[in-house]
Amino acid sequence: MEHKQLFRIIKNIFILAVAVYVVCGLFYFLQWEKGIGDEALFLSDIFYLKNNGWIAAIEKGISVPYMLVAYPFTFLFEDYIALRFTNILLFLLLLFYFFNVRNVRYWLFYMLLLFFYSTVGYFLLGTNDTLFIVSLIVVFSETYFILDSHKKESLLLFGVALITALFTRALFFVYLPVVLLSLFFLLKKRKFIFRSLVVPLILFLALVAVNIPSLQKQGSFSYDQKAPPAGVSSNWAQRQYYAQLLVNEGTLLNYNHPSWEVTDLYLAKNGSEALPNSILKGMTHDPVLTVTEFFKDLFYILFYSIRQLGGLLLTVLLFGFYRVLTGKKEIKQLYVPLTVLIMLVVFASIIISFIELRWLAPVFILMLLYYSLLVQKDKIPKIVVSLNYLLITLVSLYGLYGFFQKI
Repeated sequence: MEHKQLFRIIKNIFILAVAVYVVCGLFYFLQWEKGIGDEALFLSDIFYLKNNGWIAAIEKGISVPYMLVAYPFTFLFEDYIALRFTNILLFLLLLFYFFNVRNVRYWLFYMLLLFFYSTVGYFLLGTNDTLFIVSLIVVFSETYFILDSHKKESLLLFGVALITALFTRALFFVYLPVVLLSLFFLLKKRKFIFRSLVVPLILFLALVAVNIPSLQKQGSFSYDQKAPPAGVSSNWAQRQYYAQLLVNEGTLLNYNHPSWEVTDLYLAKNGSEALPNSILKGMTHDPVLTVTEFFKDLFYILFYSIRQLGGLLLTVLLFGFYRVLTGKKEIKQLYVPLTVLIMLVVFASIIISFIELRWLAPVFILMLLYYSLLVQKDKIPKIVVSLNYLLITLVSLYGLYGFFQKI
């Protein structure tokens, strides 16, 4: 059998497996019960908003952009359906952005994106994850497209998406290194239209004004707050740090947390400084533990990302290293691998307990775009493309088996 024919067969099997997997995955996740996971937090925010008004809600702490988008739909649907409907619209808007605005017409990208979408599930929950992820994807994608362009480009979408992400989740500040990297590359290229920043500036000032109640009461922008129950003295940083200590001792299963009461008892017994109460303090509290967990977390990301990405993460990182080693260091080619690598290192460094891969969704989807365009331009060897097809096909079949067991 010729190589071209074998490649075509593998590709067709991949397309069929992923198509069936996407349909089953969407069917499964659309049946999730109301208020599962962090969705309960946003349902409580909607309830608080309806009963106490916008000013009180902003003072308490809500995701302002997400509530502004989702709240009108609560007059049409039940609250949890309104939140989920908002997120479906946001994902469709992302598809429109890629297909119509940036003219990405390559089939592989959409197959990989739908595979990812149907695997992770959280896009279909009523949380602000989708708005935050979509906003950052547009920020990074716009940076890549502008760097790849030979003409002056508008920064309108880049700016609006950047401001939206900033006010949607405090997680934005963890992404600050690659946001600054994006700005640095754009400023270095100098091929953008300055007047296109007027609308983003107006949006920024408007959202600052909306956040005034929070700024006055809390001294910060309004963000959704996953606060501990009343009467608890420990915080989330301490609870997560203690969780990793217990996991390492073998007294707690991985990916679990001790109760708030157990965490408070530990602090009462060992002193308030026994557990670090912030991310930065957690990194310096026990340097040996920090280094150990860094490598464990890095391995965790690389290994468990296979379930969502197949072998694409390793492929993109190795391609970036290859470009450096061969002296082909164009900014447009290094931007994506460098962005992905920086965020892997950042999360592996600051998270002592287990990492939730949804935090990395913005750079994962950016990587899917980058990989697809490389395949379209025949920059990736056929053997590597075939292996990735086979791996994602196997993951899809494994996922289908899991779906059928749960349905």
